[in-house]
Amino acid sequence: MRRLATVELIFASMVCVGALACDSTPAGPSGGLLATGRWTGSGACLAVAENACNLVVGCGHGQFPRVTVRRDGTFEVEGTYRIEVGPVSIEPAPPAHFSGMVTGSRLMLTVMPTVDSLAVASYSVTLNGTGTCSVPCV
Repeated sequence: MRRLATVELIFASMVCVGALACDSTPAGPSGGLLATGRWTGSGACLAVAENACNLVVGCGHGQFPRVTVRRDGTFEVEGTYRIEVGPVSIEPAPPAHFSGMVTGSRLMLTVMPTVDSLAVASYSVTLNGTGTCSVPCV
């Protein structure tokens, strides 16, 4: 009888540990909103706030609403993307399509600008702070 109770306790513990291991990470395998904070890497900085996302890559600047990540870790959203160099800026910012895949604390973000002169680009970023991203181009 005591052995059966021990086996049941071990099994219950394993189920709990497994459930915790599969619980949500920055956007988790269970879906949900993309984690707020500053995601950086690959020369890119993505600031995720409660209602909006702001991407800075060199002289490029993208904006899109905070996304809901699907259960498989992916998302797609429409936003804007432009290049800002000195006094020259594309106004208004042209539309762009953003897609991503969250795996653990890493986000692979792809930007598809609608402007023919801007190429599709992908960035691998990690959630590692708070705050905003500044545009380093002047």
